[in-house]
Amino acid sequence: MKKLTGFAAIFGVVVFWGISFISIKIVLEVIDPILLGLFRYVLAVLFVLGVVVVKKISLRVTKKDLLVFFLAGLFGIFLYSSLENTAMLYVSAQTAAIMTSLVPLMIIIGNSIVFKERFLFRYLFYVGLSISGVLLVVLPDSATDTGTNNLLGVTLLFLSIVSWTGYALMTKKVIEKYNTIKVTALQSIMALLAFFPSLFLRPFPVFSTFMFEHWAHLLFLGVVCSGVTYLLYVHSINRLGVAIPNIFLNFIPLVTVLANLIIFGITIGWIQIAGGLVVVITMTLLTMDRMKQDKATVS
Repeated sequence: MKKLTGFAAIFGVVVFWGISFISIKIVLEVIDPILLGLFRYVLAVLFVLGVVVVKKISLRVTKKDLLVFFLAGLFGIFLYSSLENTAMLYVSAQTAAIMTSLVPLMIIIGNSIVFKERFLFRYLFYVGLSISGVLLVVLPDSATDTGTNNLLGVTLLFLSIVSWTGYALMTKKVIEKYNTIKVTALQSIMALLAFFPSLFLRPFPVFSTFMFEHWAHLLFLGVVCSGVTYLLYVHSINRLGVAIPNIFLNFIPLVTVLANLIIFGITIGWIQIAGGLVVVITMTLLTMDRMKQDKATVS
């Protein structure tokens, strides 16, 4: 039963995060990309603090760790969210979802640089395949974007992935030290502080232009995708370990493509589908390979 709830939780994570790329595109119709991050994390903080109060969790940490939380919130949430949201002004939801599949690869590379973890030569094979897949995915879509816009969007997405990798490396030891809900709450609060100046620097949204769907998708992004889903992800790790949930996350792009097809009838070309499959399959094989390597190291 414990494993069953773990699989149910990670299935929910994949579905919600897959749909989130579509929700971001919709909300960006009426709001600045950076302010979208601000309003999203206002909702997320309210939700997470509610969980903290209900579970009576203390938010006290050492001054040294408080700096780590601030940097994680600054780079892993504020910068990541701002770059990703801005990128999605220029690329499709499918492209964004497929690009984020490169996160496992970037984290493995980052771990080898920062923590001196072993980087096997065969990993270069995965790097080459993933790059070829991404190139197929991001070929300019002449029907919707110019090549320049597409390149700008892809560049911003890549920088967002680098930002998220930095976040993962900075909080690696902190996550092992503190309760996950505490970590989530503090990082979200710090991110909100980083977002706050944007209220005065970015064009404030005209709420009269918001339709019901915009409010609904904003609420979904804030409460579900930035609050509930993270807790589901943690639950899946507690039940299944780290490796299996990470394998499931590689299939988020599939959900994005299917959701766009079912809800909006939006399709992508066969070349981009092939590229997406290359990226997803390559990252899944890489994750499984790394899993076996970790087991061999432990034994």
